[in-house]
Amino acid sequence: MKKVMSETNGAVFSLPWYVAKDEGFFAAEGIDMEFVRAHPVIPEHNTDNPDDVDPILGHIPFEEQQVTIYRA
Repeated sequence: MKKVMSETNGAVFSLPWYVAKDEGFFAAEGIDMEFVRAHPVIPEHNTDNPDDVDPILGHIPFEEQQVTIYRA
């Protein structure tokens, strides 16, 4: 089976992934799905200037290849 790792991020976003794993949908497709905890919440940015916000901050685990897919 192919190993895939993904971050989790609260029930509202991660519940469908958990259900799919529990129901065996990933295994049926030959995917060994593993979930890892998301990194701490990204701080709020109180600015009107988009240049003040780091667009990569939320993608660090993906960018550093700690997870196989991004949880979007």
